[in-house]
Amino acid sequence: MARTVQSTSSNEGAVTPKQARRTPATSALSHGRRGGATSAEILERGSAGAPSEVWQARIGAELAAQLRADAQVLGLAGRTEIVKAALELIHRQAAEQRMAQSVDDFYGGAAPPLPLGVSDGGDGGS
Repeated sequence: MARTVQSTSSNEGAVTPKQARRTPATSALSHGRRGGATSAEILERGSAGAPSEVWQARIGAELAAQLRADAQVLGLAGRTEIVKAALELIHRQAAEQRMAQSVDDFYGGAAPPLPLGVSDGGDGGS
């Protein structure tokens, strides 16, 4: 005969300390899709809970040595900071190129006007 337990507590569904000690610890990784996030989803969240990605590249020993020396000069601590700084530089350069292209597109290939108070340095007749 099966036993049934009726709850008379207002904390229905709450786990008591005794029950918590008997409950086996499981991670979200072991549950896959049913019990929580997959390992890929957990890794993508990063440490702050925001989505992130892992980017990797295999580089030669000579470049690695140069990058370690560069990191020391720039005060970067480790490979992660080196890679992040490099990717930020690439992104900044691409943003500058996009901006230059949008100026060229706006002016249709003609030279954009100079800002007020700036002369072109020519011999404009004076």
